[in-house]
Formats: sequence, structure tokens, C-alpha cells
Amino acid sequence: MNSIVHITPDILKNIEVEVKLVLSCEHAVNTIPEKFKNMFHQVENLLETHRGYDSGALDLMNCMKNTKVSYIQVATASRMVVDVNRSLYRRTLFSEFTKPLDKAVKDEILEEYYYGFRRPFEDKIYQYWQQNCIVLHLSVHSFTPVLNGEIRQTDFGILYHPGRKQEKQFAKIWKKELLKLMPEFRVRFNYPYRGKPDGHVRYFRDRENEKYIGLEFEMNQKFAKNKIVHKNISSAFYSALGNLYK
Repeated sequence: MNSIVHITPDILKNIEVEVKLVLSCEHAVNTIPEKFKNMFHQVENLLETHRGYDSGALDLMNCMKNTKVSYIQVATASRMVVDVNRSLYRRTLFSEFTKPLDKAVKDEILEEYYYGFRRPFEDKIYQYWQQNCIVLHLSVHSFTPVLNGEIRQTDFGILYHPGRKQEKQFAKIWKKELLKLMPEFRVRFNYPYRGKPDGHVRYFRDRENEKYIGLEFEMNQKFAKNKIVHKNISSAFYSALGNLYK
């Protein structure tokens, strides 16, 4: 009987393994495609809030670009058109503005903006798996400092699945590196959202165990334009990456 070898960080340090780092930004923009703008002309103010996009997330992801990144995927339409970070069965896939549209129109939206984001990314992930590479996927987000009157009690959140050892290990190392550079900042695990629920990262967790490490990073939007903070987040991430696989 063949035994299953679980790839842990300690094992990774002692074997030759290629790690492919991929970045995604699911809520990068608040862009409304021209043909749908008439539906949003009275709620343009909403597009500038967390309902429209994750302010600062794209800037942070762009700050993290370097030669270690193998692939990047960025959403091209606002989550108020369709939320690419939701599975097809979720009631929040479409917003209250696009949900009433005819099925044919919603199918068009899915094809162009949902699958247009998801398919290339998935194809690339499967290509790396076929090459026997481990994929480290970082999904970059930001969160509004106050939601429904409640002040979010962190500066950064690192989201992972508690049952996946590689994700948990990387999250711990990254937090340690963040606090080295920014000791006065608050870093919490699986907050302001839990790391397990439905989403783009969860989709790949459900398809591969040993060769997929998926994390989401949540930055408080009060740092959306703070380039120094973005640089420190990036530096801490790559220090953690080096410590995990050196």
C-alpha cells in the first residue's frame, strides 16, 4: 500500500520543490462597464465605498509585484456587477442592481467578468500542479474600518484555514515579520473575516490539499494610500516566504 506523504514546512526545507507564487485581487476596481452604467448612475457614491471595491488593495498588490511572482489576476469590474470572490450558488454573487436582470444578461456578465477572471487563473494553477509545483496563492483585500457602526479591531488580518498546517505556519511567520517592521500595529488571524468560508481561495482548497497553500490578506482601508505601509507588508511577506522555504 502506498503511503501518503504530507508536505510540511520542515519537509520543504529538505527537498527540492518549486513553489509558484500567484497573486489575485478580486475586488480591485469599482469600474462599471459602459453598457451597465445606467443602472448605477443614482448610486455612484456607493461605488466609492467598500460596496464598490477594496480601496488600496490593488495598490498593495502592485507593490508586491516582483520576479518571485509567477502569475497575477485582477478583477476588471466592480463587485456590484458580479462578485468574483463568490461561488455561483451564493445569493451575493450579483448585487441588488444586477440580480433582477434577465438570465441572458447575467450569463453575459458571468462569461465576460466572472469567468474572464476565474478561468485564466484556474488554468494557470492546474498547469503548475501538473508540473508538480506547489502553489502559494495570496488573495489581496482591504476592509472598511467601520462596518454597521462597529469599529474593526485590527490593522491587518491574515486569513487561513486552521485545519491546513502549511497555511497556519505561513500565517504565523508572516505575522511575526510584520510585527518586526511595524510593532505598533495590530495583526489578527481570521479577522475581520474567517478564513474557511466560500471564496476564490476556498475553491482551490477543495481541489488540492498537498500542493496548494492559500491565504487572504486584509488591510485596513485607513492605510489605502500609505505607500510605506504597503512596502512594509510586502517586505514582511517576502521575509516570511524566505524563512518558510529556505
